[in-house]
Amino acid sequence: MLDGKARHSYLVRLGLPGSIVVLGLSLIGCPQPIPRVSIPGSDASPPTMAWQTYNMVTKERGEIMKDGQSIDVPSGEQYVVTLAVEDLNSGVKDVTMSGNVQYACEQGGQVENKKFPLETQQTKPTLDQENKVPVRAALVYAVEFGKMGCKENWTFGGGKLSLVGKAHNFVGGAEKRTLHVNLKK
Repeated sequence: MLDGKARHSYLVRLGLPGSIVVLGLSLIGCPQPIPRVSIPGSDASPPTMAWQTYNMVTKERGEIMKDGQSIDVPSGEQYVVTLAVEDLNSGVKDVTMSGNVQYACEQGGQVENKKFPLETQQTKPTLDQENKVPVRAALVYAVEFGKMGCKENWTFGGGKLSLVGKAHNFVGGAEKRTLHVNLKK
C-alpha cells in the first residue's frame, strides 16, 4: 500500500530492529528478573513514570520526569524513547503508549504535510503462581525520520511527534505523561 499510513508504518517497523538491539544490549550482563510484590489492600500513590531517551549516534542518554516537555531530534539521527513505569508498592497493572506524528516533505517550493496516528503499544503484566505482580514495565519507540516518509527527490521538512503514556497500578492508581519531540530539518 502506498498511502501515507502504510509508509509511516514501514517507517516505524524500520526503527524496531534498532530498538531491539538497544534493548538487547542493555540487558546483557543484567539478566536479573524484575522484582515482584503482592497486591496490597490499598495504596494512595500512582505509579511513577519517566521518559528515557537514548541518541544512537552520540550515545547520549537523558531522562524526563515532567509532563509535557519537549526534546529536539536532528534529521538523520535515531533516538530510542522508553516509557519506564515503576510502582514498588502496588505493581504495574498496565502501560500504554500512543501518539501522533505530523511532518512536512518539501521539493522546489512545494510542501506536502502529513499527519498520522501512531499504533498504540500496550503491556499488561499478570499475576505469577505466587500471586505477585511486577513492579516495573516499559515500552519503547524508535524515532528516526530524516528522508524516510517522503517521496523520492523530496526532502524532510521537519515536524512534531507527540507521545502519550498511561499507566495503572493494581489498586487503581493512574498516571499519564506526554512527551513532544521536535523533528528538525
